[in-house]
Amino acid sequence: MKVISRLKDKVKRHQERHTPLGYRFVIADSIRFLNANDWQTVASQGSIFLGTGYLETIEAYSPENTQQRYVIAYDNDKPVVVIACQIAEISGTNFTRTDNRIKNKVAENFRERILVCGNLVSSGLHGIAFDKNVAEQDGWRIVAEALYKIRRGEQLNGTIDFVMIKDIKGDYLETSEIVERYSYRRIKTDPDMILTLPEDVNTFDAYLALLTSKYRARVKKIKKAIESEGYRCEKLQLTEALDTKLHQLYLNVENKSNTRLATLPKGYFLGMARNLQENFNCYGITSDEHLAGFVTVIKDGNQAIAYYVGVDYEANGRMPVYFRLLQLVIECALEMGCRTISFGRTALEPKANLGAKPVEAYVWARHRVPVVNYFIRQLFRNVPYDEAPERNVTKR
Repeated sequence: MKVISRLKDKVKRHQERHTPLGYRFVIADSIRFLNANDWQTVASQGSIFLGTGYLETIEAYSPENTQQRYVIAYDNDKPVVVIACQIAEISGTNFTRTDNRIKNKVAENFRERILVCGNLVSSGLHGIAFDKNVAEQDGWRIVAEALYKIRRGEQLNGTIDFVMIKDIKGDYLETSEIVERYSYRRIKTDPDMILTLPEDVNTFDAYLALLTSKYRARVKKIKKAIESEGYRCEKLQLTEALDTKLHQLYLNVENKSNTRLATLPKGYFLGMARNLQENFNCYGITSDEHLAGFVTVIKDGNQAIAYYVGVDYEANGRMPVYFRLLQLVIECALEMGCRTISFGRTALEPKANLGAKPVEAYVWARHRVPVVNYFIRQLFRNVPYDEAPERNVTKR
């Protein structure tokens, strides 16, 4: 009976994948081609990364291997779902590098045009927003159909066999499981490190008072080490000349990463500062002659996102530049009135030492060819992800 039930469900899923839901879709290559009011009506209920200010920035300063695509789904004349995507040209080496020569050879031979629902240069569910009156499972079905339409419509530009929806966390994980019926498979990634600040913590000194003596002493020691080298921490006002310096420091970090799906071009940070205005901040560790590192912070609703960092590794060898940059994220978040901070998915231990806790994160992935879909899952299983250490940093 179980075999019969599975076969019936398989047939039903096939029918669901090939039956339109009855919504109407507008698909565009640029955010400027869409009805701005319709987009904003729904996008305002999602992330700042769906706002036109950010999308105009990423269009103007796209990584060289990506192109933007957008969708508005309509129920009759009412916009109900908006989607921002990227089409990226990648190889297996973008995903993982190992010491195994055979695995590296396989990775090098894997080349695809992939469709990413979301954003390769940010971490979070930054590609989807639903109207508040749309049931989330219905919204995810609309997303699956929209991605199918984009993939099919791209055939003249080159085949797209692989589709990824990123990044899924928290309550969205359960409601998004409906996309399994469209042959998507869930793949675990590194956790997002989240720091939650109590309501009565409104200054950095109040945050320090929240820490146990051991971890408070660490924070103060790092701060003192920077100052003893003659450096100070300050908010940076971006110019074209400063943006060039930031980009080089960013590349220092980017080039050390094993996973590089997309690399930002020069001008991106300046574009962000101009278009996001008060929702974008950049802090640097600097002396009169030298910029040792920077960190960018984005205000997304009530959450501060620790975005990109750049580091002079020679300076970082003499003083704890990176660790101090993480502290600056907290200072900036408090200044912006944020209650939670997303520190992202790298360097888990120093973020745990500041009180951040891991939140599991996933992507949904699908290949058009079932047999290849199996091997893609095997490839993704080689992508390393770390387990965050447990730390009791605060007194409460």
